[in-house]
Amino acid sequence: MFLQFVVDSKTKKIVSAEALSRWDNPEKGLTGPGYYIGHMEKTGLISKHDFYMFELACRQLEKWKDTVYKDISISCNFTRITLSEEDCIDKIKAILNSYNFDKSKLAIEITEDAIEKNMETAIKNVKLCKELGFKIYLDDLGSGYTALANLCDYPIDIVKIDRDILLKTGTKRGKDLLLGIIALAHNLDMPVICEGVETEEQNTLVSGSDCDYIQGWYYTKAIPTEECEAFVKEHSSKYANV
Repeated sequence: MFLQFVVDSKTKKIVSAEALSRWDNPEKGLTGPGYYIGHMEKTGLISKHDFYMFELACRQLEKWKDTVYKDISISCNFTRITLSEEDCIDKIKAILNSYNFDKSKLAIEITEDAIEKNMETAIKNVKLCKELGFKIYLDDLGSGYTALANLCDYPIDIVKIDRDILLKTGTKRGKDLLLGIIALAHNLDMPVICEGVETEEQNTLVSGSDCDYIQGWYYTKAIPTEECEAFVKEHSSKYANV
C-alpha cells in the first residue's frame, strides 16, 4: 500500500489520503495498478485485492489513532464487482473486528470498472458501509462508467472529479465544465476533490475555484507508508503560514 495525500484547497493542510496499490514486479520493478488490475478483474482476483488493501488501510488508521496523524482519513478503493458480491459486508465486518479506530476516518471509493454483477446488491452494500460509519466517495466523475446518475443511486458524501476533466480546462468551455461539476456537487451538498493536479497552472485554477480539496503530483505522488509520517511533517511545516 502506498498513500497519496489530499490537501484542503485553501489552507493546503493535509486532510486525507487515498490508499493505492503497487506491485514490486521481479522483472519490471515497481508497477502501478494499470498494469495488473485488468488481469485481476478477468481472473476473478479483484475482490481479494480490494479486501487486502482495505485491511492495510484499517491497520494504518489503527496505528495513527492516538497520534498527531489521527485526523487524517484514508480512502480505500472498492470495485463495483466486489461491491456486487453478496458476502461483501460480511468480509468487511470480519476485517473491522480485528482493528480499533474511528470508522469515520475510513472512506470507501466506488471506482470505475466493469458494470456491477448486481447493481441492487452493490447499492445495498454501499448503504451498509455508510451505516458502519464510513464516508462514501464517488471516484472519476466525468469519465467512462461513472455517470451523474450515480449521485442519485448511491449515498455519496464526496465527489472526485476525474483528471480528464482538468486536462480540458485549457479552453473556456473546459473551465466552465469543471466549475459546473463543482457547482452541481455543491448544490447536492457534496464536497469535491479534484484529482490529477500536476502543474502550477492547474493548482492556481483549482485553488481559485470553489473546489474543496486537491489531489495530485503537484503536492505529492503516491509514497510508501513508511515515508508518510515524515512527509506529513515536512508538508505541514512548508504550508504552516498559508
